[in-house]
Amino acid sequence: MQSIRWLIEYDFARYALVTGVAIGTLCSLLSVIVVLKRMAFIGQGISHAGFGGVGTAALLGLAGFGQDLLILAFCLATAITIGALSRRRQVEADSAIGILLVGAMAWGVLMENLSTLLRNGDWPWYIQWVGPRGPRPSYDQLLFGSLLNVSATGMWTAVIVSAAILLVGAALFKEVLFFAFDEPVSRVFGVPTGVIYHLLLVLLSVTIVVSLRLIGFVLVSALLVIPGATALMLSRRLVWVMWWSWAVGVVGTTGGLMISLESGHFSSGACIVAALGAIFLAVFMVQSIRGWGRRWRG
Repeated sequence: MQSIRWLIEYDFARYALVTGVAIGTLCSLLSVIVVLKRMAFIGQGISHAGFGGVGTAALLGLAGFGQDLLILAFCLATAITIGALSRRRQVEADSAIGILLVGAMAWGVLMENLSTLLRNGDWPWYIQWVGPRGPRPSYDQLLFGSLLNVSATGMWTAVIVSAAILLVGAALFKEVLFFAFDEPVSRVFGVPTGVIYHLLLVLLSVTIVVSLRLIGFVLVSALLVIPGATALMLSRRLVWVMWWSWAVGVVGTTGGLMISLESGHFSSGACIVAALGAIFLAVFMVQSIRGWGRRWRG
């Protein structure tokens, strides 16, 4: 198989595999909380808010790590604002997400337009600052990701960030799950639900930024929704839900990567989401058939 040969012979394929397993593990475990708390739309809103950081980075002539920091800043600002507005009931969560999402995306487009205007106009100080061409965002990569372009630094960043977030989650495991399953009761028992909620938004923001190199803005929500949704169809016991979600996330990520490597033509991000979608559909069909069988026998 070509994909196996590539993993043996080429560093970039191994970097992609390790990164995929790390991000798949992180997103799949967070996915359980995201699905239980119905935060899927929040994750999508936070990820799309990163476009504001992309446009601002283009204006400031930043790329690489500098661009990632600006994307993270926009995602964090959006997450915290959504949390503040929705928790105080000043604005419903879906309305806050819609407003901030389109606002951040519009800001990003305007900043890139301004960058182009300054570069093409008679502004020598700007050309001297950002260079004659300046960094231009690759919207194809930002939208759909490019796991096969991950470097050794990107791989280690994904591994370290994933491990750090998982350690935070493990330290607050009981509080987070209590909050996810029954927020009003958890508040009565002294769980700081406001702190937990905002912490989850921050962790989601960091996870989304790290995942962008894997599957991009548009597709990142798949890893934060499909594994958890699939696992909850397979079991209602928490331990098994977590294990099933992890298995779906890792199998979908590695399977999609192998399909991309084997074909040599298809985007890794799209292949990963297609693999996750196929797993979800297969589980849904099997569970539906079993349900029909039980009703028929009954």
